[in-house]
Amino acid sequence: MTGKLVALLMLFWLLPTALCEAGVPQSVSQTVLILRSKSLTPLGPGPDSRSLKLDGLFYETVHGRTSLPAQLTAKQKNNELENEVTMTDGRVVKLSLKPDGRNFIIRLSAQPDSDIIKWGLAVDAGPDEYYTGLMERVVDGPQQASWASGIKAAMNLRGQKVDMILKPTTSVYAPFYLSSRGYATFVKGNWPGAYDFCVTDSQRVKIEFEGPSFEMKVYAADDPATLVRAHAMDAGPPFLPPKWMFTPA
Repeated sequence: MTGKLVALLMLFWLLPTALCEAGVPQSVSQTVLILRSKSLTPLGPGPDSRSLKLDGLFYETVHGRTSLPAQLTAKQKNNELENEVTMTDGRVVKLSLKPDGRNFIIRLSAQPDSDIIKWGLAVDAGPDEYYTGLMERVVDGPQQASWASGIKAAMNLRGQKVDMILKPTTSVYAPFYLSSRGYATFVKGNWPGAYDFCVTDSQRVKIEFEGPSFEMKVYAADDPATLVRAHAMDAGPPFLPPKWMFTPA
């Protein structure tokens, strides 16, 4: 389907070797989301080259992190996925993946959710992929950090960790970044979060946000301007002030 994002929920038992490489116990299976789009830059040959792989889905409580299992199978209808599973701690976790034009909205929730500290997931990264967004800054931190002597960081966020929280800076932070592969993500909500752009894992962008639930929109487009425009329409575009504001006092 030309110009439309097609999502497949791939649920499988990972091989022991793959689990070892990912640092996951061999007895654990994981939920893996594959989002396919013709707008994505291919990472290699094959039908899955123009796709995003989302894995490492988890929720965290005071007792630690719990990976979402492969038993979280989903029933697909018109590219829409939704299902729930009862975890070992007794709570019911729900995963929802719904189309929104060429884009998709991912939601994670649980009942009960009163003791959930945060949710998270990871997006696969290509070897030459770069990222920009999140802030009007070169690096995260106090204002002077972007003016430090000998600084080499530029617009590319790869190799950086960014906390999504207000800091002593003139910059505006927003949970939206875009990738050179032709996609962007927007985490909806106002809870603190953190992004890890291939720092702890050179093949993944890790996204974690506090709160009892999690919602993220994934955009796909052939050019960055379309990605920014789509996000602006969701977050609220800037408005033109009335004419009287431009007249002399």
